[in-house]
Amino acid sequence: MSNKKQNNKENEQVAEIVEGIHKIEEFLKNYKNILLYTVGGLIIVIGGYFGYKELISKPHVNEALEQMVIPQNYFEKDSFQLALKGQGLLEPGFESIANEYSSTPSGNLAKFYAGVCCLKLGEYEQAIDYFDKFKSDDEIFAPRALANIGNCHVELGNLETAVKYFEQAARKKDNLASPSYLMKATAVYEKLGQYSKALQLYEEIKYKYPESTEANTIDKYIERVKILASK
Repeated sequence: MSNKKQNNKENEQVAEIVEGIHKIEEFLKNYKNILLYTVGGLIIVIGGYFGYKELISKPHVNEALEQMVIPQNYFEKDSFQLALKGQGLLEPGFESIANEYSSTPSGNLAKFYAGVCCLKLGEYEQAIDYFDKFKSDDEIFAPRALANIGNCHVELGNLETAVKYFEQAARKKDNLASPSYLMKATAVYEKLGQYSKALQLYEEIKYKYPESTEANTIDKYIERVKILASK
């Protein structure tokens, strides 16, 4: 390629670069205000998020955690009324914590404890309401909340509903408590006279959870319910 052609090509490339720079400058000039507003808006949103998190959300979470100490002490002493209701502003109970700090982890956990307190106090409808509001994927608390709803329905005489919750609890998270929830379900099935369903669950305990405490004595339940089912 001749020097002349080479120089022409280089000049064309430089011209394209210069033209591109001019276009960028013109764009920035024409849309300066829009860009400023956009960037400013992003700064406000990001700043607002971190400001909320640091100045409002985090202190709220910590405050809720501190509030849980007193009612948990009452709960451990089986003082369920005090644990639920508390004693004024200085000693809040699970009920007020669940309402005031509902968006925090402690507020959510307070709903579970409030449900247990209501169950122990015989306030079954209120207990169900708290357990329904409690949201968790924890392998212990999530199944236990379902089982407690089942317990409430047993007390209310809603056996068909109760047994569904016991089975849901057993299969929500497969853990050491699952056999005990299945045993609760079998007891209800027997009350309902549905012995074949009870037998299925007894056998599930025997073969699926052979190392469980419930499996140690499961054969006698299987034999008994077989006799009942054959009548």
